[in-house]
Amino acid sequence: MIKLLLPLLLFCNLAWAQNTPAKIYDVTFSGTFQPAKGVVEAVIHVQQKSHLLRALDLAAPAGEFSNFSGDGVIERKGKRLLWTVPKEGGSLFYNARVNREHGVLLDAKMTRDWAILRLDDVFPTAQARSRKGAKSKSRLELHGPAGWRFESRYGPVQKPRAVDDPQRRFDRPTGWLAAGNLGIRKEMIGKRMVTVAAPQNQGMQRLDIIAFLRWTMPTLVKIFPDFPKRLLIVGGSGDMWRGGLSGPSSIYLHSERPLISENATSALLHELVHIATGQSPGPRDDWIIEGLAEYYSLEILRRSGGLGAKRHAQTLQWLEAWAQKENGRLTSPSSGANTARAVLVFTQIQKELTADDAGSFDEIVRHLLASGAVTAEELQLLVENALGKSSRGLGKAPQEYSKPGS
Repeated sequence: MIKLLLPLLLFCNLAWAQNTPAKIYDVTFSGTFQPAKGVVEAVIHVQQKSHLLRALDLAAPAGEFSNFSGDGVIERKGKRLLWTVPKEGGSLFYNARVNREHGVLLDAKMTRDWAILRLDDVFPTAQARSRKGAKSKSRLELHGPAGWRFESRYGPVQKPRAVDDPQRRFDRPTGWLAAGNLGIRKEMIGKRMVTVAAPQNQGMQRLDIIAFLRWTMPTLVKIFPDFPKRLLIVGGSGDMWRGGLSGPSSIYLHSERPLISENATSALLHELVHIATGQSPGPRDDWIIEGLAEYYSLEILRRSGGLGAKRHAQTLQWLEAWAQKENGRLTSPSSGANTARAVLVFTQIQKELTADDAGSFDEIVRHLLASGAVTAEELQLLVENALGKSSRGLGKAPQEYSKPGS
């Protein structure tokens, strides 16, 4: 079936490419979902002049991506696949396995009726080797059994959908995808389009999520004004990962996960903050990233009126007890008690800034994200510049923070 699409792809791309600038080459990412086989039959089709794109170096482990064929030279090098693209372009065909394990659970799954996965699971990360200044003009096409619908962070993919990432020269589809027999709710919240999509009969409370975001998102956007203009939330139940996972402009959330847990934390808000902070390039200390996600999940609830002062204080006490019991440290990678410790540090910094009338932690975070280095060193520098002294919260020299493997 996938090879029957190739003449159509060639025709569409020829028409699409007629008026493109000299250093633009066209890429179509096409996938056909085959539930009976458990795979997506994928094609990366390139059309170009002047040999702008020379090669794609794909992160494609053999257990996840297989049956490569196509034009040009195709070489497997361990877990990577090097495709040398012909001068006039060409097509790379392969199969992408959908079901992906996350411990004993799945964070990507396809049944005969639906699929939840990252687009990275079909179109893997790639290093593009191209002429200087060359850039792709990319689009996404998805197909499946009769009646299947596709929701991506770019919008519905019932017809070819443009893929544009201003930060990259090679635009590749990313973010979460919901496919199949779906229930979908969409709503504009402020200036942002929010879509909640999940398979039918999976227990996803779509309108509850929309209502929760109508209440909390204005506060989130006030803190992070560069939050993406589109947001997709997908979900499943059963043996899928029983938490939340963020991707570019998109989130996966297990349908049984509460919007606010009994300890007043929110997995959904935690992942939304990851989206907001994930736009920052450069080096990143994981304890800061995870700590910010949990700190602001609480702050957004508090500032939006969903969490009273007493409940907020009780949650901080609970985090402090957890950090002390399990020796939480400011270390990377961070989880659990370490993240709890980071939340306490950020809370202390805000108290010091308020006491000294030295601004807000929000301002420091925005500068930190814009700096291109979300590190302990940069954070300490920004805090000290604001306070005019060292912070009790950070309390130690940057080189004393734990790094991976220490």
